[in-house]
Order: sequence, then C-alpha cells, then structure tokens
Amino acid sequence: MRGHGAITRERSSSISSSSVDAPTPHCYCGVTSLIRTSWRSDYPGRRFYGCSGYGTSRKCSFFQWYDPEPPARYSDVIRRLLETNECIRSENRELKKTRQELLDELRRLQQSVHETRAELEAAVAASTAMEDNMLASVVRTRRHGVVIIVLISVIVLLIFFPDRSR
Repeated sequence: MRGHGAITRERSSSISSSSVDAPTPHCYCGVTSLIRTSWRSDYPGRRFYGCSGYGTSRKCSFFQWYDPEPPARYSDVIRRLLETNECIRSENRELKKTRQELLDELRRLQQSVHETRAELEAAVAASTAMEDNMLASVVRTRRHGVVIIVLISVIVLLIFFPDRSR
C-alpha cells in the first residue's frame, strides 16, 4: 500500500510490545525504514514503516504496518478529533484574520489621533497668537486713549483758561 495522505517523518520513541522484538525493516532501497504516521481518513494515527526517501525523487514503495490493527472505535475517535482540530484551526485562522484587521484599524485610529492632536496643537498655537495680538491691541488702544484724554484735557484747559500772560 502506498500514498497515505499527510505523513510525518518522525521516529517514534514509544514502541509497542508487539514490535519490540521485531527488527526494523529495510525498504527496497536497502535503507532502514522510518516509522511514519498515517493521517488518511481510513487509517488516522496508525503508524507504519516507510522508506526514508519518501517524498523525494526516490520511487521506493516499501510499506509495512508498525502498529497492530486498531479497533474501529479508535479510528472513529481519531477522525472526530481530526475534524475538531480542523475546525479549531479554521477558527484560529479567522481569529488571526480578525486580529489583523483590528490591529490595522488600531493603527489607522492611532494615526488619526496623531493627526488630530497635531491639528489641535496648531489651533491652540494660532489661538494663543491671536490672544497675544488682541492683548497687544488692547494695550495700544489704552495708550492711545490716554494720549487722547491728555490732548482733550490740554485743549479744554486752553479753551477755558486762555493764556493770560498776553
């Protein structure tokens, strides 16, 4: 049998008692076979020996089960777990997408706040400059008012108290 879907290339550190005494088989290439795990829907989680050149240019079709045939319930449980795992992965992808969208929106809002703050600071600076100009104008107007009052006072004095020395 060949082609068991997505297969891991891990060596197993736990060996079942039925395979402890059995020597590790060599594939048709003469290389010691690796213990792999089948994730096909008909054999999910079942381990087997396969050529170490699997997935490379070598076309060795060596295959031998490592694990004994599991009960049917075992496969059903693993299938459901795999389906649940895929649902969780899908939800995780959606959450990552939503998270990225939220981060993008946060960056846009931060930029907007930064721009608004700069505009507000510019408006405050303009307002302060206008206030300073108004205060300066008030001071000038008061000075002019004092000068006008002094001139009017002098005119009144000259009109009502003409120069008597003549």
